[in-house]
This record gives sequence, C-alpha cells and structure tokens, in this order.
Amino acid sequence: MIRPALLRVAVVAAFLTACASAPEFATVPPPPASPFPAPSYTETPAIASLMKDARAASESGQPANAAALLERGLRIEPRNPRLWQELSRVRLDQKEYGQAESCAQRSSSWAGGDNALRFENWQLIAKAREARGDAGGARAALDAAERLK
Repeated sequence: MIRPALLRVAVVAAFLTACASAPEFATVPPPPASPFPAPSYTETPAIASLMKDARAASESGQPANAAALLERGLRIEPRNPRLWQELSRVRLDQKEYGQAESCAQRSSSWAGGDNALRFENWQLIAKAREARGDAGGARAALDAAERLK
C-alpha cells in the first residue's frame, strides 16, 4: 500500500510538472513596419455613401452640395476624422481658409494614432495658411507634417 505522504508528494510533483510545461504556439512574424498604422475606425455604409456623394459633388463643381452632405454625415458621426478632413478640403476649395484650417484641426483631434490622416491634415492647414498669406504659419504646418513621417 502507498503511504499517504508519498502519494501527496507524487500528486504535487505531477501538478508542478503540468504547470511547468507551457503549450507551444506557432509564432507568426509581425507584419512589415509601416510608417503609418492602419486607422482605428471604419465608416458605416451610410457615411461611406455620403462621402462618395460629397466627392462627386465637389468634383462636379458643387462645393455647397458637397459641404451639405459632409455636414449631414457629421450630424450622424461627429467624431469621424475622415468627414472633418473631407469638409476641410471642400472649405479650402470654397476659399474659406479659416474654416478649412479649423476642420483639419478637428480631424486631427479625432484621428488618434492615424498619422497618415494627421499628416494630410497638416498639409491642408499649410495650404490654408499660405492662401491667407501666412508663409511662416504654412512653413510651421509643413514642419509639423514632416515630423509625423
């Protein structure tokens, strides 16, 4: 017959052996490094449709319609940085440079870690400042864009 103390030692040893061996997992190499990580948001079908229609309106020379479509999208998703960026582009085309800069800044405030979007926003800000005659401000915006690369 097995002694109780010996049985306890055997059980503890078996338990410790089971805990010590970790299961093996296949290692998957990380994806190649990108200077800009993937965005942390996705557009809903409704927002994607509004953005598509706004781009079409803008390209056909109807910036007021484009702005109205984007503003409708912002009422649905006020924190969508892509909508703010698109509105910034429309405002730039409308020669409303202060609003273009403001929309680009708001886009960046919601962009999180999406440096590609923030990079484009700084370029829009630079264009708006340059159009207003602020060469120093435009240069500062381009420098901020370069720091995101």
